[in-house]
Amino acid sequence: ADVKRTELMKECKELEDKAEKGDTEVQDRLTEVYEELKAIGADSAEPRARRILAGLGFTKKMQDRPTNSFSGGWRMRVSLARALFLEPTLLLLDEPTNHLDLNAVIWLDNYLQGWKKTLLIVSHDQSFLDNVCNEIIHLDNLKLHYYKGNYSMFK
Repeated sequence: ADVKRTELMKECKELEDKAEKGDTEVQDRLTEVYEELKAIGADSAEPRARRILAGLGFTKKMQDRPTNSFSGGWRMRVSLARALFLEPTLLLLDEPTNHLDLNAVIWLDNYLQGWKKTLLIVSHDQSFLDNVCNEIIHLDNLKLHYYKGNYSMFK
């Protein structure tokens, strides 16, 4: 999820090492790397990831564990956290509140209310849909019907 940041951080370290050893030819590229890191918010990536993980119920200790040490339900939370962290233009969520405890559902509800991009959510959680959605797409007899408003307005 953070490949570009990781690559830039590695290149930055290598260029800084060369610059410390007196290599003056790396300065232009080092400046470019600094600008790229700043543009992608590299300094804020880890704190942002930790905030998302904490919201989904991960303690600080859990956040430092490898993914393969978690059960299937917790791995689903890791996948959800990854999707939220990436901030895609279109985020598809299939039953996102399943396998979440109440605190995580409330956090996700609040988090997605501030989502600035397109969400496509399949859910049976009517309260969640009411809070997060402002348009409903209903599939009926192989046709899509579009409605403005939340789930309660659609019903």
